[in-house]
Amino acid sequence: MNTVASPAPLQTTTFLNWIGNKDMPAASGKTFDHISPIDGSVVARFADSGEEDARRAVELARKTFDSGVWSNAPARSRFEVLRRVARIIEDNKQELAERMVLESGKPVSTAMGEIMGAVKTFEYYAGATLDLEGSAISDRNPQAFGLILREPVGVAAFITPWNFPLLNPVCKIAPALAAGCVVVAKPSHLCSSPTVLLARYLAQAGVPDGVVSVITSQKDRGAVVGQYLSSSPLVDKVAFTGSTATGRAVMRAAATNNKKVALELGGKSANIVFEDADLDTAAATAIAAFCYNSGQQCSAGTRLLVQRSIYDDFMERVLAQAGKQIVGDPRDAATTMGPLVNREQYDRVRGHVNVGHDCGTLLTGGSRPDDSRLDDGLYLMPTIFGGVDNQSRLAQEEVFGPILAVIPFDDTDAAIRLANDSAYGLAGGVWTRNLDRAFKVIKGVRTGKMFVNGYNNVGIDDMPHGGYKDSGVGREFGREGLAEYQQVKTVQIKLA
Repeated sequence: MNTVASPAPLQTTTFLNWIGNKDMPAASGKTFDHISPIDGSVVARFADSGEEDARRAVELARKTFDSGVWSNAPARSRFEVLRRVARIIEDNKQELAERMVLESGKPVSTAMGEIMGAVKTFEYYAGATLDLEGSAISDRNPQAFGLILREPVGVAAFITPWNFPLLNPVCKIAPALAAGCVVVAKPSHLCSSPTVLLARYLAQAGVPDGVVSVITSQKDRGAVVGQYLSSSPLVDKVAFTGSTATGRAVMRAAATNNKKVALELGGKSANIVFEDADLDTAAATAIAAFCYNSGQQCSAGTRLLVQRSIYDDFMERVLAQAGKQIVGDPRDAATTMGPLVNREQYDRVRGHVNVGHDCGTLLTGGSRPDDSRLDDGLYLMPTIFGGVDNQSRLAQEEVFGPILAVIPFDDTDAAIRLANDSAYGLAGGVWTRNLDRAFKVIKGVRTGKMFVNGYNNVGIDDMPHGGYKDSGVGREFGREGLAEYQQVKTVQIKLA
């Protein structure tokens, strides 16, 4: 498997909080360094904020929302701002990509794709601002008239992850701003700069002071900030993306004032291949489904269910496709898999490699790349275990790394049963030329989204994203994503 060398030295940049449309140091004056997973160098320094900083941002957000400077602004004004920021993001894609690559280890090609996804998301919600409508009831009673209004939720707090450090905050911030909300965001300490840069771009686009604030903090103090944002009575809505365990903690904290909650959590999605599928395309896509972003995506297809009649033939094709992955320096355009995000995540994923030996047969991977130029980075080859029992830890636990559990099945009913035998329900795929079978699987598998003869690559933008069961509550993207930041008010008018 090919690997690549480092093409350029790393650069260290300092980022502060963004409050009131300006850089603000942490109240304590503390900062923390971020270590790149590429080679262990310090590549960024951030404000290390605490509860006092979170309180400052939330109080400003509350004051700003109540003033109506944004919530009562004409829809056309919000449209213009969101449309401008889409262009600003595109104009600054090189800066954004460099920061994402250095801090998270994301391949530059993947980073560029994420940036264009953020551009499209702002474009979509810019358009949505011009289509914010309620409804009327005029035929129930000749002496009465009813209105159904949609109003902004208010102050929205966001706690976002590192694996998609631009698109994840964008898919929350864009609909919130379109609806007329104001926001306070706390990005992950593992890749904070894209959110800070986004806030600067929004100010450049014309967002008023206090409408968007960003608080950064290292891991331990970040938990304090997250707890404050989730529990503050001044916050009307909290949206979190991350682990299921942390999502439950956010929901408990949010119950203090019954604020609206959206949680996009973990997954252990099943990618199901039947004997009549296009096996070559299915094999290539199966690799991308669990290797994309080095497996660090909640909707990854980390369970590959293969019909027993084609198991051996199909796995030969899968292993051949795995050999085409290029594990290397993420700054190189040829790289398809960069390092895992930090030492803790790397050790955790390697621990699941050890678990896998007790759950199935190692078919490929399980080790670092055989390239001394990558020795200082947190790299792992694509790892596939065959003949895995669906009840095993490898099939039930979210790994968040490039490890695939392959599980044989006999018929359609068995495939649906295996796919549903999971605490999660985020995504899934089915490969077959039989439309009846495809629809039976679609209807039978309890997940928030399904792909037919594809996986994460069908090419339809702006569809809602979210899960069933332990994969979360609420939806992001599309009309449903906008509704997450709106309240419904009914008005009954008695006529003279």
